[in-house]
Amino acid sequence: MKKSLFVLCIFLSTCTFPKDPENSYEEAKQSALQVGLVENPPYVITQEEQPSGSEVEMIRKFATKAGLQVKFTKGSESELINKLHKFKLHIVAGGFDKKTVWRKKAGLTTTYDKQHVFLIPKGENRLLKNLEEYILSKKKKG
Repeated sequence: MKKSLFVLCIFLSTCTFPKDPENSYEEAKQSALQVGLVENPPYVITQEEQPSGSEVEMIRKFATKAGLQVKFTKGSESELINKLHKFKLHIVAGGFDKKTVWRKKAGLTTTYDKQHVFLIPKGENRLLKNLEEYILSKKKKG
């Protein structure tokens, strides 16, 4: 029994959770959080010089709290989902509903308002964990 417990402790001490197979969160910390934006007022407004909208502001606040720079990329849903799938983007924002047709190709955050989510690359759990902790902290305050 003691030997099994010892082996379990060794195993757990060598694991790092949550995993980020493509290192999205570390990459964002090193360079910038790459965010794709799909025009969808009032969530995302890209027709101005600086992107705006409720989701853009939420991402900016998350990045500030996490000490990340942000780089926005405008595009269509299919174009940005393709980049997300190839790990060229860390987040896609555009007023996506939790039942989005893209849920098979992208990971979804928890809802920030009972309906809307951000899209992230599937399997990037450290990024998901940090973004969801921020979302949940805002829900508690809100």
